[in-house]
Amino acid sequence: MSSVTVVTFYKVVSIENVHKLKREVERIAFKENLSGTFFATPQGINTTLAGKRNSLEKVLILLEETFKIMNIEPTWSESFQVPFKRLKVRIKDKLLPLEGGFDIFNLKGKEVTPNEWNDYLEDPKTIVLDVRNEYETRIGTFKNSVIPETKHFTDLPEYIQNNKKLFKNKKIAMFCTGGIRCEIASSFFMSQGFEDVYQLKGGVLNYFDKINKDNNLWEGECFVFDERVSVNPDLEEGNFEQCFGCRRPISKKDMSSKKYKKGVSCPYCYDFSSKEDKTRFAQRQKQIELAESKGLKHMGQSARK
Repeated sequence: MSSVTVVTFYKVVSIENVHKLKREVERIAFKENLSGTFFATPQGINTTLAGKRNSLEKVLILLEETFKIMNIEPTWSESFQVPFKRLKVRIKDKLLPLEGGFDIFNLKGKEVTPNEWNDYLEDPKTIVLDVRNEYETRIGTFKNSVIPETKHFTDLPEYIQNNKKLFKNKKIAMFCTGGIRCEIASSFFMSQGFEDVYQLKGGVLNYFDKINKDNNLWEGECFVFDERVSVNPDLEEGNFEQCFGCRRPISKKDMSSKKYKKGVSCPYCYDFSSKEDKTRFAQRQKQIELAESKGLKHMGQSARK
C-alpha cells in the first residue's frame, strides 16, 4: 500500500499581499491534488498539507522563490490514508487569536533545538509548559511538564496571569504540536515582563523527527489536527480515534464505555451534549453508514472511521 506524505510548517513573517499568496498556493494545491489546510495572514503562514512529496515541495518553492518566505523548516511524515477530506486555503487576520497587541515579530522566546530540549526537561530551575489544550495533553506529553488544562488556546493568558508566582525567577520553556502556539505564547509571556523564555523549535513533531528514540522523553502519543488523530514518536499514525460529538481523541477503553456511541457521543461529552445534538449526530451517523453500504463516502465521514 502506497503512503501519503504529510508536511507541517509555519512561519511568523510580515506578509503584505495575503490575497495573492492565497491565490498562488490554491492554484498549485489544486493542480497537484493536495489536501489539508493552509492559512495565510499578515503575520505569516500556518499549514498542514498532504499529497505526493514532489507536489508538496512545489508549494515550498513557491513560498521561497515568489514570496521570499525563507528558512521554512517543514516536518515530514507519512500516512497510509489521505488524512484530510478536502483542501482549505484561507485568509485570516492573525495566526492565532491571542488578544493583547503584543509584538510577535520582535518579541519572542529563544528557540531550543530537539537535541537540547531534554536538558530543559531535566533542569529543576526550568518550568516546562505544555501550551496545548486539555484534550491534547490527555493522550501524551513530556515527562515533568506543567499542564495548564486550558480548554482553548485563548484561555492561556488568563492562566499565565493567575500563576505568575509559579513562573517568577524561573526559566520558562514551552512546547506545542508544531511550534506555532509556543512561539506566539512566548511573545505574550515576554510582553508580560518575563525575560527567560524558551520554545521548542518545530514543536513535538520536530522533536519526534530529530531525537534518537533511546533519548525520547515523550510519554504517550501526540494529537494532530487531521484524521490520523494522533501520531506516535515514530511519526506513525497512532491508536486513537476521534469522537464526532466533541472532536476529542478517544481510546479503545473510552469506546468500551456505555457513554460511547459511534458518531454520537463519548465519555467526555455525553453528559454535556443536548438530546437534540445526540439526535442530530445519530442521524448523521446513519447517513454515513448508508453511504458506506453503497460503497460511497459521506462528505462528513472521517477517514479513521
